[in-house]
Amino acid sequence: MLRITKAEDQAVRLVMQLATSGEQLTLGQLAEREALPEPTVAKLLGQLRRGGVVEAIRGRHGGYTLAGTPDEISAGQVLRALGSDPAPDHPCVVDPSNGGDCPRTEDCGLRAVWRHLQIQVNGLLEKTTIADLLRVEDNVGGRLHQLWPREDGGSSETPAPNAYSEGA
Repeated sequence: MLRITKAEDQAVRLVMQLATSGEQLTLGQLAEREALPEPTVAKLLGQLRRGGVVEAIRGRHGGYTLAGTPDEISAGQVLRALGSDPAPDHPCVVDPSNGGDCPRTEDCGLRAVWRHLQIQVNGLLEKTTIADLLRVEDNVGGRLHQLWPREDGGSSETPAPNAYSEGA
């Protein structure tokens, strides 16, 4: 249900790198800091610029900066700038009468689960800012728990108990 490509992950990391530096960085500096080929970084920065996430400064002393503050830019905004949808619609959610190969077009309890999951994932990506991602891992887990609390009260690092697992 959730798909994050290598390019999307790299784009988020480039934005985090710009946020961490707090200053203008060149394409070469970003490529070096993220250990990525310059053509890859150039392509990603072009998409991020067109998506309104970064700004390009042309000229001899040019480079890239964030188009907003790390608190204003969401992970969802970065992913959308690459033209992707990390939580795409399941066919039966978009049009229940055209559920692909599924014969259950009248009533299906699973459709509600897919719809709810999609809404939750997209909401979490919109609420999670670049500033959130710059926090150390334990703090990010705590912030995610605030944004999307687990019903069992567990932490986001601990897998939820599975009623169908052995010994249950």
